[in-house]
Amino acid sequence: MCAMRFKFFSRQSPMPVPDVALAERPPGAVDRAPLPRRRGIFEHHVDPRFAAAAVRSAAQAQFQAAAPYPWICLDEFLQPDFVAALSRGFPEKGPDYDRYCMSDDGKIGTDYANADCGAFPPPFRELDELLRGPEFLDLLSGITGIPELISDVDYFGGGIRESQGSTFLPPHIDFNHHPRTLHHRRLNLLLYLNEGWPDEWGGAIQVHRDPRIHKHDSLVASFAPVLNRCFIFETSERSWHSFNRLRPPPGRSRRAFTIYYYTADRPDAANIKLHNTEYVEPPLPSWLVPGYTLQPEDVQLISEAIDRRDGRIEMLYRLRSDADGKYAHLWKEYEYYLKLSQENHD
Repeated sequence: MCAMRFKFFSRQSPMPVPDVALAERPPGAVDRAPLPRRRGIFEHHVDPRFAAAAVRSAAQAQFQAAAPYPWICLDEFLQPDFVAALSRGFPEKGPDYDRYCMSDDGKIGTDYANADCGAFPPPFRELDELLRGPEFLDLLSGITGIPELISDVDYFGGGIRESQGSTFLPPHIDFNHHPRTLHHRRLNLLLYLNEGWPDEWGGAIQVHRDPRIHKHDSLVASFAPVLNRCFIFETSERSWHSFNRLRPPPGRSRRAFTIYYYTADRPDAANIKLHNTEYVEPPLPSWLVPGYTLQPEDVQLISEAIDRRDGRIEMLYRLRSDADGKYAHLWKEYEYYLKLSQENHD
């Protein structure tokens, strides 16, 4: 049998890697202790290539050399039988499914997001144990060069995900501190579970340069969310990423499992400001120029862009209103002491 290969992908020529032969939990929950080693879980579930020092060394070199921030795409990451179990065990639609599809207005939405690992199907509980285990953390540290990684037991923003319809995720950088522990967010790991997924169906994980500067030319690399593809990247103030618009046939959806890793401290931590996820909406398509006759799909795209803009504005007004309520007393105290100072000065 031919030795399996993994590659560092980019829009430029791929960097070769030597072949190596095969030999949400609810917010407020308390930390779970690091998992003890359960004999065989890493060996049984992760492709055996990644036990080889040569592969880990090559992967680390490629991760660190990636631009515009460290990232790597690893195909055939898990053992085939385990991936098959995850595919078979993916949550099916029903009452239990719907409760993880709630939108901000309290209605049932279209996208599934289950961060409650206590409610994961059995294969995904096994995946949780694998991804938080000491051997897997050692593998991640070996590839990324980041020591003392801490897995997110709350799966805040992560877990089992399924995206439906024609949705997309615009370029963004992620929140950079855990909302409960305030640990520094350092890594994203995305595992895709979509068999037979061609590029034209969209939903590709995409690497960007700063889209605020490179408006029409921010895209650096793009990878279809195919079965058993693992995408890992360092979370930072420049790790802009997205996924493009979904266009699968009826009955197909984009399935993934995501987990984030943190550290208690990080280099230059004092100069890194806490922030939430920051989105940059895509510019209008380049074909919308004076003289062009709008087509129905163009009108739909523009209407959707306006709705998204209005939604962002509404969210900012809501945040401002919340802040006004929380900090109104500080302004009143300021006015009081300002008036008192003026009276004393007079």
